[in-house]
Amino acid sequence: MKHKCFAAVVLAAALWLTGCGSAAAPAAPASSGAASQSAAAAAVQTAQKERITDQYTLEKNVSGVWGEDAVQYISVHVPRLECDSPDAASINEELNAIYGADFREFEAYEEAGQPDGDAPLIGVGWDDWWYGDCVSLVVRSRYGGTAPWRYSGWCFDFASGRQLTVAEMLQRMGLDPDEVQQQVQRQAMQAFDREMAQGAYYEGLRSGGELSQMRMDTLEYNELENLCLLLPEQDQLVLRGKYSCEEGWQQLDMELSLPPANTPVLTDTYDGVQVQLEGTQATITVSPAPKTATWDTELNLRVEQARTYPILGSYNEYVDVCIGQQTDSVFHPVVYLLTKDGVVEYVDVLRCLLFGNAMICQDPIYFANNGVSLERSGNSKVNLHRTDGSVLELADLSSEWSAQEIPYSVTGSFNYTGENGWSWMDLTSDGSAQLGVQDNSRIYRGDAAYLGVVPEGVVLAIFTDAGLDFVAAFKMDQYNENLTMTMIDGQNPFAEGETQLQMTRSYG
Repeated sequence: MKHKCFAAVVLAAALWLTGCGSAAAPAAPASSGAASQSAAAAAVQTAQKERITDQYTLEKNVSGVWGEDAVQYISVHVPRLECDSPDAASINEELNAIYGADFREFEAYEEAGQPDGDAPLIGVGWDDWWYGDCVSLVVRSRYGGTAPWRYSGWCFDFASGRQLTVAEMLQRMGLDPDEVQQQVQRQAMQAFDREMAQGAYYEGLRSGGELSQMRMDTLEYNELENLCLLLPEQDQLVLRGKYSCEEGWQQLDMELSLPPANTPVLTDTYDGVQVQLEGTQATITVSPAPKTATWDTELNLRVEQARTYPILGSYNEYVDVCIGQQTDSVFHPVVYLLTKDGVVEYVDVLRCLLFGNAMICQDPIYFANNGVSLERSGNSKVNLHRTDGSVLELADLSSEWSAQEIPYSVTGSFNYTGENGWSWMDLTSDGSAQLGVQDNSRIYRGDAAYLGVVPEGVVLAIFTDAGLDFVAAFKMDQYNENLTMTMIDGQNPFAEGETQLQMTRSYG
């Protein structure tokens, strides 16, 4: 990434560190030139090393660790911020509690002999990444010789003695945290989708909504507050996250990059439906037309004027787009999007309109991959042309892919207590829904349809026989067992006018 703001990193080498735990550095003569600059940079590095030390170390060969007879090498280095501020003390205590306590028992272990070959390494280590007086401290840990390393990060400003969030650290660099967040989540989802398409894991994960849950987990983990910030080079910024896959979690290093200067605009129009993709902006416009007019009599769905909807839940970079018809019996437009990795995503326009007024990009059709282009055929269906020369019709695939169960984390019974008394909601994986509102004075029964995932949660369209219909994103906090509902379209049935509320899981 070539950010203008990283000019400040170059200047940082010439800044004398001040604040907690530092000593003033002597001023260099004005005529000293390159040698003086080199000496200044070396002095800065020395000062940085003095600001973070080890508060606990252990280097030892032991055997019998967690029931293993082989000799293993334990290397533990728990860092300490050399600063007397309350925030520094809190971080130091947290580091000791997380990483030091687990290894103190091995101090009493008898020293084992040298291991044969490369010993499985168990332990803790750390790296520090500096931006002026601010440091991103990244700690790695591993509790099994073959386990992957786990990473956690803390940001700290020695000048003020304050702990910083990742967002605050990015702001110091002149970056917009919201824009960075969007880019990170897009990269994480692209990595997830690429893994699914290449590994063909999806067949065993679609039942029970597990595949959709894994996509939601990937989005949730890669929120800025969960990431580690690395500055490997002067003009390079990397955020370390991970994505969910069948084997567990995979580490993902995401380098921030500027979007291409000349982003091509992709567009298509078909009988009153138009799609336009430009960079990260994607929209669908539905207009009055002969085909959309048939919805009035057939589906009681009236299009009176043109309306443009943003496409929610789209995270990839796209190389082609095409609109087709899913069925012949009723005008059923579907927008198909081809990613740069050759995987097809889609937006079922009619389904989204019937369930609300929000266009949601459905999960990618992972077995519609290796694509190079999209084409609408004579029967108004869309075909995917693939690298091996084969052609795949997409209508039946998108219809099948829509029939996914609701992810398990948002199913169950939930309660909410507000100004109008007690309300509740029951959701099952097969899509049946029940709601009791206004102190249980009104009970609604209906269905919930899974539409996709967005950063706010799993998107469900809930519609009832009494006309209480809405679209919302649901995200479960497993630790506190709170379900956060964020409204996307329609009236909040539990608290009029509220766009977000929390419900509590019920076991009654």
